[in-house]
Formats: sequence, structure tokens, C-alpha cells
Amino acid sequence: GLGKNEGISIRGFQDGQFNITFDGIPFGDASDLHHTTSAYFNNHVLGQAEIDRGPGGGATIGNATFGGTLALRTRNPSAVDGVTVYATGGSWDTWSTGVSADEHIGNTRVFADLSKEASDTYLKGTDDRREHAFVKTVTELGEATTLTFVSSYNQEHQNTLQGATRAQIEQHGWRYGLGNDPTLQNYTGYNSAAYYSSFSYLGLSTRLGDWELDNKVYYNSFDHTAAKSSIPTSESAADNGVTFYSSTGKKLSKSATDVPGKLSDNDFHAFGDVLRLARDLGPGQLQTGVWVERNLDEREQLPVDMTTGAASGTKYGYLYNYQLHDRTDTLQPYVQYDWKLSDTLTLSPGVRYSRVERELDAQLNKSTPPAPSYTSASYDATLPSLSLHDAFNEHWSGYVQAARGFLAPPIDVIELNGARGLQPELTSNYQLGTSYAARGLTFGADVYYIDFSNYISQTLVATDSGTESAYVNGGGAVYRGAEAEATYALTPTLSLYANASYNEATYKHSSTQVAGTPHVTGALGLLYNSGTGYFGSLMEKVVGAQYGVDNTTDASGATVFGNDQRLGGYASLDAALGYRSTHGPYGLKGYSISMDVNNLLDRHALIGYAGARSSDNQPLYFGLAGRGVFLDLSLKF
Repeated sequence: GLGKNEGISIRGFQDGQFNITFDGIPFGDASDLHHTTSAYFNNHVLGQAEIDRGPGGGATIGNATFGGTLALRTRNPSAVDGVTVYATGGSWDTWSTGVSADEHIGNTRVFADLSKEASDTYLKGTDDRREHAFVKTVTELGEATTLTFVSSYNQEHQNTLQGATRAQIEQHGWRYGLGNDPTLQNYTGYNSAAYYSSFSYLGLSTRLGDWELDNKVYYNSFDHTAAKSSIPTSESAADNGVTFYSSTGKKLSKSATDVPGKLSDNDFHAFGDVLRLARDLGPGQLQTGVWVERNLDEREQLPVDMTTGAASGTKYGYLYNYQLHDRTDTLQPYVQYDWKLSDTLTLSPGVRYSRVERELDAQLNKSTPPAPSYTSASYDATLPSLSLHDAFNEHWSGYVQAARGFLAPPIDVIELNGARGLQPELTSNYQLGTSYAARGLTFGADVYYIDFSNYISQTLVATDSGTESAYVNGGGAVYRGAEAEATYALTPTLSLYANASYNEATYKHSSTQVAGTPHVTGALGLLYNSGTGYFGSLMEKVVGAQYGVDNTTDASGATVFGNDQRLGGYASLDAALGYRSTHGPYGLKGYSISMDVNNLLDRHALIGYAGARSSDNQPLYFGLAGRGVFLDLSLKF
């Protein structure tokens, strides 16, 4: 519904459990490697999103590569100079405007983009406002040398919510979000967030003798400020009440009607370098390189009276709930050799070493009670890989892959007293697949098996500050499944597309299904391209049943594994229709107009579990956004 959405998953792996790269550079939040991608990049500046569901090889750098890689690539400057203006308008008072420019200046090609957008979003009270600036230059310094510069800046403001109970959805409808009553905790003005992010790199691609060199030095920043009431989904004044404390932790006063809450500020700055080298050597190609990064992170949280804005202090005598700085250093050198055993058969052994060092310097740690803390932890693993690729003929090929995977525990492990013993996740990945591509048919299929020797799970723990997330060792887990997709040309202009997957993820010590893993997914639809400018699609997407919970904490504090909060399957039908041209009247160099309809049949279903409300332990959910209709227009001068 156009709000913040981090619900993307691959094979049931959630954000932070698979790799995301930006022009080949891995990135993610320093704390737990999740990605607020909506607060980074505008769709207009992305030229391609390549999804590799496999573990990759030795040359696949990044975090959590066992879960696959989502590779975002920026748009290259157009071969045709010009200025493009574009606009979108549609449901929920959504609008977006922007202007981009493509230009050749000597040996340099330039692409720049400015945009602004706003939406009330599908859920009421959860407004979204966003501005974005982007520039990319590509300079030919010689016959084999290219210098690329990219800089992106984004700022976004939202009113954010934490889901809704079934009773709230039944009473207020599927668009229930935040309210307008400042005497209650679900007031939209008490629950807001702002994101300020940047991503810049300078890349050099050249040849040094027999070696091909590609090097990118980068800087990535992210600042997240937020206001949040203690129970954002509460509509009851009985949940209100703010207690004020002195610097010694003594109760000073209490306001029974004021709204309690907190202000937080989280930001990080990442500096790094990705070096890739390749050369022909003997009967194949040698690839080697290294990724190195330092991520500096700082976080603080201040309890406040949301009604008056005054700081309330804490019962431990501290003004803040926590104040901390942390540092994460990542080192990943690799080597891979693509050995041509024959004209059709390639064997690719590789190895990557991954080391993650974390250091915490906390004036006030997230422990209970909060206290100063200085601690560190380091994790490392050697990750071999092996793949065999066979081109049976010019259309059909097959492959088999085996690789080790690794993911360091989140920073919370050394922030929280009870989680310091957690070991990093280690996996053994196996995949067998085939692909076929001819003029009228493309087809791909695979089976996979991923064995976790240690799986880190999230659990909910009741604390003095409400229900909080914590991390526990879930023991071993196994992900396995089968996937297939195909596109078949029914006519020169009309194609049939389909995909399907079966996924099973369970903990080894029980039959408990890992939360957020649907057993089946699928899609079926028609793709239309007239060849004369008209295009369109009609696509039904199906997601099978899944569970929101796979463990609970008993009265003694022990973790008990078992499934709860089942979410039934759902389906959504999306449609698009438009026309594009590379020329137009009045000197236009091109234009396009299209209409997109999401959830055409206006279906409704619970699609995500959002935890439990701390006041009464009621489960919270997110629903499928209703029908959205959007009109897009683009003109190039």
C-alpha cells in the first residue's frame, strides 16, 4: 500500500537472511543486516533487479549469500540525449513527479534524476512523503578504461504503525491504521519516522596486462529518527500514564492521562572497497578479489511524555533507555577458477573467507538494568564452493552447486546480556537445476537443500519496557524445495508466463515449520507486446499458508518451539496496459503512458504477522492492500 514494506522474501528467508547488492556492492543495516530499501533508491534510477536464488560461488561476496542474492543495478545513461519529465497519480491520493536528464559531455555520459512523491497510503493515518536525487557519470578514459561515479540521496517521512488486531480490522475495516485522537496512543502524530540516506561510489574498470580490474570505493549513510508511543495500536485511554523519575530513579510524579512513548535516533556510516580481478589462465578463467568494510553505528532512545514532549527519565535513574556506539568490520577475500573441461562443461571451484568483527562501546547498554558496557566479538568461516555447468546444446543446460554459507549474529547478541553465547549461522547449500531458452520457450527449474548447523531465531520476551524481540539459538534447521518457471510464446505478441515453488523449512529437533515460510507459491499470467508500442500484462500471484510464530518463551524463560498464528494463503491479480514510443509529436524524443491496477479483484486477507501487543498480548497483523489504480505518463524532450 505504498508504505514502508520490508516483506520481500526468498524461499521463506526474510530480509537480512539473503544478500542485497547495489551495483555489486553489498549493503545492509549494521545491527542485523536488514534493508530499508524504500528509503534508499527510487524506481526510476534502477535499470535492473537480478535475483539469484542459489548460494553463488566463491566470487559471490556479501552477507547471507546462502539465502540468495538480490542484485540491484543502476540505470546507465541513455544513448539518446534529452530531458524526461514523468508523473504518476492514483489511489489513496498518491502522486509522484520527477525530471531526469541524459547528456554526453565529451567522453562522459551523464544521467541525473530528481523526484518527489507523496501518498496517504492504503492504511489511514500512515502518510508517506519522499524526495530523491541521483546522478551517474560514465567516463571513457581510454580504450579499456572506464571511470564511473554514482551518488544517491534520499529522504523520506512516514507515519508508521505496528499492525492491527483482528478486532480492530473487523471494527474499522481493512484500511485501519493510525487515528486522529491525540489523547490515545494510536494517534498518527505520535508515531512517525524520518529516513535520510545516501549511497555513493567511484568505480574504475580497466586492464592491467592480462588482468581485468574492477574496483569500487564507496560510502553509505543511513539516519533513522523516530517517535513512537509505547503501545501504538492501543485505542484505550486505560493504557495511558507517564511516570517521571529523578536522576536517582525516585518517582517524582505521575500523569495518568498523558501518552507514554519514546524518541529514537539510529544512524550508521559505512566505508568500503570492492576489488575484483580476473584473467584467462590455462583452460579457464581465474577470479580473485576482496571486499572490506567498516560500519560505524550509533543509537539512542529517550523515554518521553508524548502529550507534552517532556523527558520522563527511567526508574534506573538514567535519562535514556540506551545510548551506544558500535563498529562492525567485514573482510571477505575470495578466489574462484572457472575450468573449461570441454567446450560445454565448466567446473568452478572457489573459496571465500569471511570475517566479521563487532565492537560495542555503550554509555548505556540495552541490558536490564541498563549499564555502561564495552565488549567485542569476532566471527569467521572459510566458505568453499563448487559448481558444474553443462551446456547440453545451444538451448539447454544444467548445473549442480554446492557451497558453504555463513551469517554473523546481529549486534543485539553482544548488546543483550542473555544472548552472548550465540554462534554464527553456518549452512551447507546444495542445488541442482536446468534451464532452456529458445525462440518460443524459456524454462528453468531447480531443487535445493540447505542444512543449518546453527539457526538463529527471534523470540518475544516480556520486559519492563513491554514485549521486546530477542535472539535465541534455534538449533539446526533444514530448508528444501523445488522451483520452476516458464514463458511460452502463444503468438508473436502474446506470451503465457507461469512459476511455482514448493518450500519446506523445519527445525531439526521437531516438526515445527520456520515462521514466514509458505509451503507453496505460484504465478500465472499473460504478457502482451504488440511490437508497435502497445504492451500489457495480467498476472495472478498466489502465496500459500504460513505461520507467524515458531517459538514462545515459557514462564522459566526457556524457548519452546511450536507453530502458532497460522496465516491462510492468498492471491492477488495485477494488470497493466500502456503504450510507448521512441518518437512523438512536437519534437518529442519519446513518450509513454500506462495504467497499472494492483489487486484488481480487491481481495482482502491477512498476509503478515506483526508480533503481539504488549498490553494484552493480542496478535497483530498486516493485511493485503486493496485495489490500487495508478496512471503513469512520461515525456522525453
